[in-house]
Amino acid sequence: MHKYSNSIILPFSAKQLYEIVIDVESYPNFLPWCLSSKIVKKINDYNFDAELKVGYKAIDETYISRIKAEYEKKINSKAISGPFKSLDSTWYFKNVAKNKCKVDFLIEYQFKSFFLDKVMGGVFKKATMRMLDAFEERAKSLKN
Repeated sequence: MHKYSNSIILPFSAKQLYEIVIDVESYPNFLPWCLSSKIVKKINDYNFDAELKVGYKAIDETYISRIKAEYEKKINSKAISGPFKSLDSTWYFKNVAKNKCKVDFLIEYQFKSFFLDKVMGGVFKKATMRMLDAFEERAKSLKN
């Protein structure tokens, strides 16, 4: 099982960052490894299933994640189909000052196949480590 976590204080409100992370359908616009994304089943604004296609060079994989959120506080995503034996990520947002938010990001994942883990594992790890940066850059671009 691969695990990664990071915590950072960013010059945005919890609401601003929450809105960017929950906007799954915009991921292909700013996440380099995300080739496509769409909501495939909507329960409400805080609970839905999203299909994401991720890839690098000649390899791409599609999976569906179940998203459960608490407005401006937390977003959890858990893969329910696709190449992962498990994929669970959680974002926590907490305002710490005016227009400053602490973001905690945790992810754990394991591919179903040993081969896929060897081929995609390194790329997925790099993408995971860049994720907070990509969301921060997205927030900056939307602010301007």
